[in-house]
Amino acid sequence: MAGSHSHTDTLIVPANATGKVLQLTEGLSFWGGTDPKTGNIIDAHHPQAGCSLAGRVVLMPTTRGSCSGSGGLLELALNGVAPAVLIFNEPEDIVTVGAFVATQMFDLPIGVVRLDEDSYTEVARANEVTLSGKTLCADGKDFALGQLSVDGLNLSQSDQDMLDGKQGVPSQIAMQMIQTIAAVQDADELTDVTRVHIDGCIYGGGANLGFAEKMADIGARIRVPTTMNAISVDHAHWRDQEVPPTFGQPAQRLADAYLRMGAKPTFTCAPYFSENAPQQGEEIGWSESNAVIYANSVLGARTAKHPDYFDLFVALTGRAPKSGVYLDAHRRPS
Repeated sequence: MAGSHSHTDTLIVPANATGKVLQLTEGLSFWGGTDPKTGNIIDAHHPQAGCSLAGRVVLMPTTRGSCSGSGGLLELALNGVAPAVLIFNEPEDIVTVGAFVATQMFDLPIGVVRLDEDSYTEVARANEVTLSGKTLCADGKDFALGQLSVDGLNLSQSDQDMLDGKQGVPSQIAMQMIQTIAAVQDADELTDVTRVHIDGCIYGGGANLGFAEKMADIGARIRVPTTMNAISVDHAHWRDQEVPPTFGQPAQRLADAYLRMGAKPTFTCAPYFSENAPQQGEEIGWSESNAVIYANSVLGARTAKHPDYFDLFVALTGRAPKSGVYLDAHRRPS
């Protein structure tokens, strides 16, 4: 049964780093809550507003807010102002995806660790923390970290082939991330999805563009019907509308990268209004918060709110962790 795994102090995304501790007393959204150029918290309502995340070992219970937070973290990394390590004491998948992408695809390591409540409380009192291998050292005290276990995840032969690289590098990267998030979410298996909706099409800096073009350039190809969210410009007419090329060109390149991978140029945040809307009970892989709510609550389809970038990984494999609202137990009114 999903949710049956025990949690100890766990290394989720490896990195070797040292930094001063910054404890956030509540979750932070990395989309709109941080300044991508400075790494400062700009959410005026956050208790730690004004603090810098750059190079810090940041502790918080978990993140909150937009599924675009994965791209927000990658933007910080590309600008050299990302946290060195992120430490949570609750499940977290949004910036975990961003840290994985930064580490594996851009060689910009950001460690991710989950601690139990006692360890988290003790580490939060430290001044400086070092993450090295499977050891977290807080002011001279070592905490041994277990490796995130994927032993309980049942993979199909096709899943394993993708993980082993037999179906190409893009599918291998995708399945590595899916396996990691499945373990974070305590999923016992993956599920087939019939369609995907990509959220990370908005151009707000180099992160979304860099990720999409890198995946397209290494030959990523989408396996299931995939729609695209609204983009930052009119794809066909931005020049006629006198949009500055410094913005219009990269915004168009971002959309074009997803088109090269096989996505449909729907350019809407309301894919549920398409002629072929999902049916009740259909398992899909959507991002975009409003679309996910509508799909689950109105249409009766099933989808988690997948983080940006993870939505593409689902599209490349046709697979998603069978957890959360994909399961009957998590769809009952409470």
